Amino acid sequence: MLKEGIITPEQLERALRIHGRLEQPRQLGEVLVELGFATKQAIADCIKKHGSGMRLGDMLVEQGLIAPEDLETALRVQQETKAPLGQVLISQGIINERTLLQNLANQEQAPYIEPNFAMIDQAVLRGIAPDFLEKHLFVPFSKSDEGIVTVVVSEFRNETVRHALEDLFQNAYRLALGPEDALRQCIADYRRFRRDGDSTDEHSDADAVVQLVSHILGRAIEERASDIHIEPMEDKIRLRYRIDGVLVYKTDLPKDVQLRVVSRLKILADANITETRKHQGGRISFPYEGVEYDMRLSLYVTVYGECAVLRVLNKQQGIIGVDELGMSSSMLRRYREDVLDMPTGVVLVTGPTGSGKTTTLYSSLAYSNKVDRKIITVEDPVEYTIEGLIQCSTYDKAGRTFASSLREIVRQDPDIIVLGEIRDRETAATAIEAALTGHKVYSTFHTEDTIGGLVRLINMEIEAFLISSTVISVLAQRLLRRICPACATPHQPDPNIVRRLGLDIADLREFEFTRGVGCKQCNQTGYIGRVAVYELLVLNDAVKEAILQKKPAHEIRQISMNTTGLVSMREDAIAKVLRGLTTFDEVMAQTPGTYAMRPLHQVLKLTQ
Repeated sequence: MLKEGIITPEQLERALRIHGRLEQPRQLGEVLVELGFATKQAIADCIKKHGSGMRLGDMLVEQGLIAPEDLETALRVQQETKAPLGQVLISQGIINERTLLQNLANQEQAPYIEPNFAMIDQAVLRGIAPDFLEKHLFVPFSKSDEGIVTVVVSEFRNETVRHALEDLFQNAYRLALGPEDALRQCIADYRRFRRDGDSTDEHSDADAVVQLVSHILGRAIEERASDIHIEPMEDKIRLRYRIDGVLVYKTDLPKDVQLRVVSRLKILADANITETRKHQGGRISFPYEGVEYDMRLSLYVTVYGECAVLRVLNKQQGIIGVDELGMSSSMLRRYREDVLDMPTGVVLVTGPTGSGKTTTLYSSLAYSNKVDRKIITVEDPVEYTIEGLIQCSTYDKAGRTFASSLREIVRQDPDIIVLGEIRDRETAATAIEAALTGHKVYSTFHTEDTIGGLVRLINMEIEAFLISSTVISVLAQRLLRRICPACATPHQPDPNIVRRLGLDIADLREFEFTRGVGCKQCNQTGYIGRVAVYELLVLNDAVKEAILQKKPAHEIRQISMNTTGLVSMREDAIAKVLRGLTTFDEVMAQTPGTYAMRPLHQVLKLTQ
């Protein structure tokens, strides 16, 4: 960490001094984090880069993946059984196989690859019998332009396998580590492929990369990923999927396939295949199992090559109803009666990127979509189409800019206007002016909570009297991961997390809690799917008066809680924890802080 410049010699000296005085033994990394000298992520990245000389157990403890007492237990079992430490850690349930193998790969500075037959360049299998692969348990994965074959094995130090590889590839190979079950499944698929009469003789490099890219995209759809990250690193490519809002590491790929994979994505997206020095973007239409998926490609030039990120959109995904959004029954009733059924005014849906704003907005529009109403939108771009709506995507090259569309939209005689996003003062002023002329206006906004939406409008120099007379509601939201039902087990919340949420651990004793321990169904995360938490502010006279007086945000929030029955996002989230949907860890990670928490029984009553 000194070499990387993460900490200074003075900081290390102080941390070591404190570490030596502790009554209870703790890891040096924990001390560095608590002193604010380093982050957990920085320590983990440093271990991955320079940890090849560390012992496996020390590496796992330093990253916080296992507790020191768990390591001591495993070492005692290892002395009795003489089994490898990794095998003991897995059999004792201390760590799962994937996490262990990833760390073993880091220790050897080799890629971690979960092979699938659809990903493999079948040309490297030419002339190799499935029985030979099964006997030695390895799978050739790809071949570089220099003729070096990447071979996936289940363990690095098997001398029999190494001798077989040396005879087969004449030392022109490099090793990657992968799980044994994936290797065996790969070999079984190859055996079936040969038995069915297929041949690898005509298999080209182009076929291999087409197959690999199709597998990456298809697997992402199967696993409900919203984004695909194909990231170049110094000696490998890292593949990650964003699932339920969290990046999940899937596998590494050999560095030698980088250019071919990126070129294939450029071809699919109609991007410039010869340009490698500029950032690029494009759209891919990818059919999978009878459904057309729209993927937005972003290529970002880095020191190790082009980094590709794809946002996955299902064109045929249905719009969910307002009653399926996850609001409590009392909040849902108020949202319908006091917001959606109102004929005029501005409705703002706020939250950061990935918080589900668009889903809520489209559900609200579907509720308001009736034959006697004209709803017209301007979006960048249109993500889902709804029958009966007039929807417009901006296209700057053709002069159909956001600003020009806003000017023209009021001339289309709409009842409801939808602005995809309030970006600046001009957009905000247009929304306010449209509401003043008797229109209903919906839009999304990037703010932390409901009060933040009002304050940001004021900071955009929109007159306070215009805000108080046109904005009827602000709805803020976040998405929290749901506990996986397949691996949910009883669990006692962390007292430290409970305290930081403003709760008393004694008040929780009457409730039962669970958490997911991780299984194949949930990608070892303990979560599957998501649940939305909301904060609904419907402006009344007291809140409007506070806006006119330009009172600070905390005063407006207190007035809203006292006079409108505002339930904060954190309170709504805690109610969902008490009802067994998610965990306090998710609440802490995803929801903004609340100035004052009401008693739990009052929160449960308000969120019925």
